[in-house]
Amino acid sequence: MSQKHRILLINPNATQYVTERMAVAVREELGPDWYVEEMTNVGAPDIITNDAGLKLATDLMVEAFDKGCDPLDGVIVAAFGDPALQELRATLPVPVVGIAECGMLEAAEHGNFAIVAPTPNLFDAITGLAKNYGVGDKLSALLTTKTDAYVLMSQPEALVETLRGMIDEAVARGDVDAVVIGGGPLADAAKTLAANAPPCPIVGPVPAAARRIRKLILGEDA
Repeated sequence: MSQKHRILLINPNATQYVTERMAVAVREELGPDWYVEEMTNVGAPDIITNDAGLKLATDLMVEAFDKGCDPLDGVIVAAFGDPALQELRATLPVPVVGIAECGMLEAAEHGNFAIVAPTPNLFDAITGLAKNYGVGDKLSALLTTKTDAYVLMSQPEALVETLRGMIDEAVARGDVDAVVIGGGPLADAAKTLAANAPPCPIVGPVPAAARRIRKLILGEDA
């Protein structure tokens, strides 16, 4: 029996395990009537931590689609810098969403929001995206970790505790109504944080992207 809807989740970094974990998050959100194909951006950085990594990921993704990848019914770009989002959106005949875009838009529905992320070298890129998506005025804070991203992401429990501390710090500002967990590889951490009595709504950008692509494909308001 064929699935009703088919989407492609692209991991713009080169880590297959991250691709698989993000695909799990999307499948959990969409349910069994959706087929999620996975694509890992071979040749890109293992984790995208700076502007050079974003550019390389973007170039490789554009090249991959120039060679004729099947975009199915929709595409999720699953890195928080949304690399190649605009390029793919301009050329593909199906809905294309980025996880940073979707996470920020969903968080902004709650009011002002903060982002916690493990990529301090992408501070300007992420704040620029918020402005581009029309929610720059609602971004109260972008908090980034001090520990090297590769080290932190290799220690899941430490990662969750670090992010939890950053969430508490953001909420203590008094002007934060929701927090976005800023990274595709943080999908499991975001789920854990959202499930354990958070002090405000926690937006995992990967499930947020799944919700938005579903609305776009089904023709609902998005």
